[in-house]
Amino acid sequence: MTAPAHRATPPSAAPPVSAADLPGLPHSRALLLGIAAQLAGLAEESEQFGLVLCSDAAVAGRYLVQLQQIDKLAQSLREMATVLAAPDPVTAVAGIRLGELRIALEQAGAL
Repeated sequence: MTAPAHRATPPSAAPPVSAADLPGLPHSRALLLGIAAQLAGLAEESEQFGLVLCSDAAVAGRYLVQLQQIDKLAQSLREMATVLAAPDPVTAVAGIRLGELRIALEQAGAL
């Protein structure tokens, strides 16, 4: 149930950016790591939930699209957790495999 991997080349001219480099950032590194851990846990729970549902052939056949959405949700949560925990968010965002999420974060000015 995984989406195809899409990789972008990280910008070579951009220096690494950390949470400490962002002026006015109101959140501590510890808080960001705590949020990242919670998101990763939710990703794991979502993935396990999807796997349980997929193990029932009738459910899998009837709700394939919804099961794929659960998988995408789990992947998105995991990718965002990785970005929050990364010492270099620019590289972390560039490494996001879900193209739609990567583009959304890049366009949001997350870098």
